[in-house]
Amino acid sequence: MRTTARFFGLLASFLFCVSAIFAQTNPPPPDPHEMVTRQPRTLSKPADRSAAIDLLDRARKNYDLHGISTPYALKVSFETNGAAQTEGAGTIEDLSDGGSHWRWTAQLQDAHLIRIGSDGHVYGTDPSEPVPLRVQMVRSALYWPIVHNVGAHVIRAANVDRDGKAISCLLLSHSLPPNPAPRSWVENEYCVDSATGLLQMWSEAPGIYVVYDYTGAAEFHGHTLPRQVSVFEDGRLAVQAHVESLEDAPSIDPNLFKPAPEMADAGDSFTLAAPNRFPMRVDPSDAPTSSFFQPIIVHATLDAQDGTVLDAETLQNSDRDLSRAAMDLVRSTSFDPSGFQQEVFINVQFHMPAARLDGPPIFHSSVRWMIWDRHGRVPPVRRPLPHAAN
Repeated sequence: MRTTARFFGLLASFLFCVSAIFAQTNPPPPDPHEMVTRQPRTLSKPADRSAAIDLLDRARKNYDLHGISTPYALKVSFETNGAAQTEGAGTIEDLSDGGSHWRWTAQLQDAHLIRIGSDGHVYGTDPSEPVPLRVQMVRSALYWPIVHNVGAHVIRAANVDRDGKAISCLLLSHSLPPNPAPRSWVENEYCVDSATGLLQMWSEAPGIYVVYDYTGAAEFHGHTLPRQVSVFEDGRLAVQAHVESLEDAPSIDPNLFKPAPEMADAGDSFTLAAPNRFPMRVDPSDAPTSSFFQPIIVHATLDAQDGTVLDAETLQNSDRDLSRAAMDLVRSTSFDPSGFQQEVFINVQFHMPAARLDGPPIFHSSVRWMIWDRHGRVPPVRRPLPHAAN
């Protein structure tokens, strides 16, 4: 039976706030791809915040192919290796007429997907068939890695020298705990080449790092896509994508943007949403609690129509028992659907048990956990990906 949201009233909210104030949390585990290893500075001056926002906006617009007003074709190949349901070698191809019509196809193992955008509708070979997690990851990395509303965030900044290049790393969050680590569990991280304005690294949550390589890349209608994108999870290479070509397609067949009769008869399909993240607090069901929380990030995709978990993996595996518990909790939970297939990073915050209330934390694999708060469930998605990514 799928777990439903629990509501404990004002008392629960009060206790949650008190716990949060005095809570202790380990920092994210060290990772070789983490660029911010010393305490960054919080940007409070308007001029500093404005410069950071401008830098991220410039990097974000570089990946927004929606602004290209001429027909083009993009071809990507990728290889994956990890714990997702579908792994292996795959391809993605995108076509756009430079206006409101688009088409993308993807192949990974037995999955062969087609999405067509035509006259405000989205069609697919099977309108309810899920998009594999690895396919959605590649599309997220190439089309919409950077949030839109940067100015609504707390921004911390650190200057990093990497391979002789001056890199500006910006960490975004809606709020920070007292005395945060150099990288907090709640922060997104973007590292941008200060000279070119090109995104070098994106980390939606601790434990996952997307690294961009522009070697041999050429400008295309004001956009420079990387030639290679590498996604590392828990320190290992999980996805490597290659941009095979991005070129003008003046003779593209307009019939490619028309759904086949069986697609039209099947009705509208769903599209993909940009990555999102939110917390889930869990408590032991039959033991006193300590003042210590241990997060585990679960990376998952959610069904567009009913919010069930389609696929999931943990990004921290140093504690196998906690990682397994986090996966079980997420997989047994239905989240609020959005109408888009969502890629989410769920910060499962384990409120560790103790022998006595607020005593030192203890843990054993037989602990039974219950979801205390999903923090308002899934918040509204940032926005759907632009038409080229749907």
